[in-house]
Amino acid sequence: MSAEHQLSIDLNTLVALVSEVAKEDPIDYADFAIDENALRQACCLGALNILQHASQFKAEELIYVLLSSMAKLIEENVILHAQNIERGAAVRSQLVEQILNKARKAR
Repeated sequence: MSAEHQLSIDLNTLVALVSEVAKEDPIDYADFAIDENALRQACCLGALNILQHASQFKAEELIYVLLSSMAKLIEENVILHAQNIERGAAVRSQLVEQILNKARKAR
């Protein structure tokens, strides 16, 4: 296989594919005022930029680049999810404490 690869991936096609994946595994944007489509397009542009810079790599090296990027994103997602769970528990704990304090004062 050649040391250089020319990959031509259309941004709109990639955005559409990511949108399809998001239907099966949606992202919780909570109360963030974010344009989901604009963010998705910016992320796809970033991914295409990584691929463009990796185009000089051998096929096996390119696979490692893509897999390591994917693994890092999965790791980051797991950590963010765990942090959200912890924050939720902390907020619930604070709310329970506030309710108990109000109940104690009302006696």
